[in-house]
Amino acid sequence: MARPPRPERKTELLEQILEFLLDKTLADLTFRSLADGLGISSYVLVYHFGNREQLVSEIIRGIESRFDRQHPGAEHLGLTELVLWARATFAESLEYRGRQLQRLEFEAAVQDVVAEHARGNSVAGYRRWCDFLASWLEGEGFSPAEAAVRGRTFVASVMGILYDYVICGDREAVSASFEMLVDAFVRQLEATRPSLEGRA
Repeated sequence: MARPPRPERKTELLEQILEFLLDKTLADLTFRSLADGLGISSYVLVYHFGNREQLVSEIIRGIESRFDRQHPGAEHLGLTELVLWARATFAESLEYRGRQLQRLEFEAAVQDVVAEHARGNSVAGYRRWCDFLASWLEGEGFSPAEAAVRGRTFVASVMGILYDYVICGDREAVSASFEMLVDAFVRQLEATRPSLEGRA
């Protein structure tokens, strides 16, 4: 009789896989290379992840979940709290692990563009960030249409700065760019935020 899957073992394996991939690419990933690198049987990977596509999808989900513990949740934050959260999240991306995981996330996103069967993880993850910020801006009184544009513009700008860091590795330069972006976001928000008086 087959042993039932152990969810905690799959979680442990995923963490080990992410560490293994910090200096590797998704393009070169095989069950054999991964099993050899982790010192386990490839059958263990097949048992927990199925096929290669399912494995890569789980890897991408694992990469994207790195900020889950910092996510502010459903409660509406004030502007100060939002900025502090954004700075903490960005700072984590500047660590060695954060930079390499971001590199892998970009690689997966680019692969999806030309894939016969796109996984969709990267697009979904990107849109979650855009939707989160748009929802926050709506809470600040902006119309859904304007909130969507402002939210997407900010997220796209942060992604561009992270791309800069992935390929150039200049921490000081990208930190300055991020602070300039945040400052512009805050100043523009304070100058154009609709009045919330009379809103429920």
